[in-house]
Amino acid sequence: MMHHIEIDSRGTTFTITTAGQGNVEGIIAFLDAIVAHPQWRPGLNILLDHRRLDIAPITVEGIDRVSGYFQTLSPQLGDGKIALVMNRDIDFGIARAWELVTREYVDMEIGVFRSIEEARHWLAPSKDAAD
Repeated sequence: MMHHIEIDSRGTTFTITTAGQGNVEGIIAFLDAIVAHPQWRPGLNILLDHRRLDIAPITVEGIDRVSGYFQTLSPQLGDGKIALVMNRDIDFGIARAWELVTREYVDMEIGVFRSIEEARHWLAPSKDAAD
């Protein structure tokens, strides 16, 4: 499993693009890379572009492990938003299961999407917040 991190020009959204065979260790590795990044600050947004990632082999136990690890990072992640973009039905379902077991234990708002455009729109600051 590979991952690549990019930061938008405003420095408010980290985009992590993943590919290959997904696994718990790979997911934990990119979460660690985010919070260790010198430009990361709690409360920033995260866009996880998983359109080229196959997470079908991740079990219910794996979902729980990732959720538990994400919860331990909650203070470092802060209260921003995290959007996951999935292509395949099975991957979308697994991501939604992770969202359901995680969202009430973290400050981040979690969204799972089918298109990158939907996810970017959801992550964009509202015009009211900018006024």
